[in-house]
Amino acid sequence: MKLILETTIKSKSEMHNFGIQLAKLFSISDVITFDGDLGIGKTFLCKSIINYLTKINEVVSPTFNIIQTYPLQKYQEIWHCDFYRINCFEEVEEIGVFEDIKKKIIILEWPKFKYELSQFNPLSVDIEIINNNQSNLSEYRKISLSGSKKWDNKIKNLHNFFAL
Repeated sequence: MKLILETTIKSKSEMHNFGIQLAKLFSISDVITFDGDLGIGKTFLCKSIINYLTKINEVVSPTFNIIQTYPLQKYQEIWHCDFYRINCFEEVEEIGVFEDIKKKIIILEWPKFKYELSQFNPLSVDIEIINNNQSNLSEYRKISLSGSKKWDNKIKNLHNFFAL
């Protein structure tokens, strides 16, 4: 995977708008992983994406259920997964996360099994805190997007969003 785009998000509304712009690039059978420290904004970003794609306002974190599903179009779904409490990839296979992948978009927080996930050609979204030089109280987020040539081509559209 190669680094495709790196940007700084300066507010909650920017994070929400970034999620919307990112969601516009997704299609069925895409796998998108979200990684970063606890409380960094992974679930907030995922909720923005799911809300945009489904128009469902009540998007619930999958932390305890491991998976939340949301309908898209006929026979298509978004699977919002959280692998924080999963111990091995065999558990993922037992749950059936990647079965019928041609009928879903998989949004995955805490992607522990990067080697196994690589076969699904994921877009990797890494989020980290960077301190604003002007104030120690302000915490900005650096978002790094990495993926294959497939994602490189899709992400080109996001460069225009950040050129403003």
